[in-house]
Amino acid sequence: MERCGTGEDRRDANMMSSLEQGPQNGNMPEPNGPVLVMPSPRRKPGKWEIWRRRIFLVVFVLFCLEIGIILTVAPWTPFWTTNSLLASFPRARDFLMNGFVRGLISGLGVCDIGLAVAEAVLFRDEP
Repeated sequence: MERCGTGEDRRDANMMSSLEQGPQNGNMPEPNGPVLVMPSPRRKPGKWEIWRRRIFLVVFVLFCLEIGIILTVAPWTPFWTTNSLLASFPRARDFLMNGFVRGLISGLGVCDIGLAVAEAVLFRDEP
């Protein structure tokens, strides 16, 4: 059996006709579907905002480079092997003396240096 002339079919037909023809008699169609919202146009950043971003970039890149260099070099220096803080923790000292752990920490430092270089290269003044 087919449904013919139910109230739901008529309402759908009325909505389709009202959407095709636009608002009739000042009445808008029922908002049953998604609503299109346009974003506001972007304004150009001011001079101070651009300089703030540049200064933040320089500080961030220098910080990442410094931490990266320390993490890359420190596991292979005498400071790492003669650390007085680990003298009372022999298991932690043995763990940190493992070549794999030293390489892992140095690899983290190399990744940090790569992050700094990528941030500096990919920076743009526009948002």
